[in-house]
Amino acid sequence: MEEIVQRLKAYIEQEGHTPSSMASVLDINRSTLVHIMNGRNKPNLQLIQKLCVFDENLDLRYLLTGERSKKSISPQIKNASTETIKNVVSAPPPSKATSQKLLVLNPNGTWETYTKEA
Repeated sequence: MEEIVQRLKAYIEQEGHTPSSMASVLDINRSTLVHIMNGRNKPNLQLIQKLCVFDENLDLRYLLTGERSKKSISPQIKNASTETIKNVVSAPPPSKATSQKLLVLNPNGTWETYTKEA
């Protein structure tokens, strides 16, 4: 979790904000963001959603995992509904046994996790 907080701090600095100004822009309580950045609280889904609304180019995969996203997703897929995105995940080659997880963030603040094992 510390790594996520460090990447969040770097993002806020990169955007030229302080924790107070970023909290104001995101319309969240300043103390909530400060507590997250100090490690007292964990980043929550509400913060992630507000960051997505604030910056549509934010690489959430990098923010959450430290790995860069592959920006090769076609525009049709980016605008697809949740049901379509679930069907886009391709199967790994049959010779390799892997486990894939897909996290779907819904607009109403809920999420669904799907695990595919091959």
